[in-house]
Amino acid sequence: MSKSTDPMSFEDLGTVYRTEKKSPTLSAVRRDLYPAMAGLIMDLRAEYEKHLSNDPDSIICEGVNQRRKKAVSLSKEITEIRMGKITSLALMGARGGQNVLNNLTQEERDFYDDILNISRKHVGIVDRLSGKRKFETPDIDPEPAVEREIPKQVSAVPEPAFEPAAEEVPKRIEETAPAEEAPEKESPDDEFIVIRILEDLPPFSGPDRNYELSKEDIVRMPKAMAMALINRDKATPISPGP
Repeated sequence: MSKSTDPMSFEDLGTVYRTEKKSPTLSAVRRDLYPAMAGLIMDLRAEYEKHLSNDPDSIICEGVNQRRKKAVSLSKEITEIRMGKITSLALMGARGGQNVLNNLTQEERDFYDDILNISRKHVGIVDRLSGKRKFETPDIDPEPAVEREIPKQVSAVPEPAFEPAAEEVPKRIEETAPAEEAPEKESPDDEFIVIRILEDLPPFSGPDRNYELSKEDIVRMPKAMAMALINRDKATPISPGP
C-alpha cells in the first residue's frame, strides 16, 4: 500500500475508481486516500472560484466546474464501494472468519472495528428474540425442588417455606412468554421490495446473498438496500400486479 503524501491528481482519482469498481475485494490504495481526495476537491474548488470571478461564462470555467463535480462524485463512489466491502469483511469477522486487513486505511480500520463490534452484538439477535436462553430456565422445574424441601422444614415453618416458592412460578412464566411471541410479530415479506436496475452495478453483498446486477435486471431485495439504490437513481421500484 502506498504511503504517498503527494497531492492526488484527477487522473489518479479516476484510476482508483476504476480499480476499485472492477475488484471484488479491497484494492491497495495510498494510506492518505481520504485526505488526498479531499485535497483534490478543495484544489479544484479554488481553481473554479478563481475562474468564476474572472470570467464566469468562459468554457474554461465550465470545464473546471465539471471536473470539480466529477471529482466529488468519484470520491463518493469510491468511499461507498469500499464501505460495502469493509462491511462484508466485518460480518465475516463477526462469524469467526479471519480477515486480512492490510489494504485498509486508518479511517477504514476504525470503521471496520465499529462495524465488527456492532455485528458481534447483533449476530445473536435471533437467539435472544426466540428466548433461547430463557427457554432453558423452565427445564429446571421449581415445584419438585419445593416438594423436596418440605419434609425438612415442615416441623419448623411449613407455610412460609412453601408459599414464596409458589409465587415465583407464575413470575417466571410471565417473563418467558413475551420472548417467545416476539418473532411472530416479524413480517419478512414487508421488508422486501422488487426493483428494476437502471445501470450496471459493481458486485456487493446483502444479508442473505451476493448481488451482481446489470441494467434492466429485476430483483427482490431487502427494503433498506433497495431504497439505497433507488435514492441514488440506480434502480426504480416495481409495483406488484393485482
